[in-house]
Amino acid sequence: MHDRPTLGELLAAVRAYVLEEVAGVAQDRRTRFRALVAANVLAIAERELASAEGDAVAEDEALHALGYAGGGTGERRANLCAEIRAGKFDEAPRFAEAMRYAKAMVGRKLAVSNPRFRP
Repeated sequence: MHDRPTLGELLAAVRAYVLEEVAGVAQDRRTRFRALVAANVLAIAERELASAEGDAVAEDEALHALGYAGGGTGERRANLCAEIRAGKFDEAPRFAEAMRYAKAMVGRKLAVSNPRFRP
């Protein structure tokens, strides 16, 4: 919908500025540290933006495979959590299904927050 620069390009430009123009020349250690933290936050936002569509599709498919169809993803996730708390996934086959879902979703989240993470 929007023209260039894209949101991802804007984030990358700001991250480059923070790394090169702030952290790269900062004399004060605290300023440098804060600039590096800010650059890391921007990198996380870039990765989250880049993976958002695929992550949404993966979670939708995983919830559907568990039998949660219809409604929004958040609502279906909440229903899954409620049923886990209620003990409906305590038995071996259902427990394994829930663990596969959890491992897949946590793996996708970790890949966004830490690019060196390998599931």
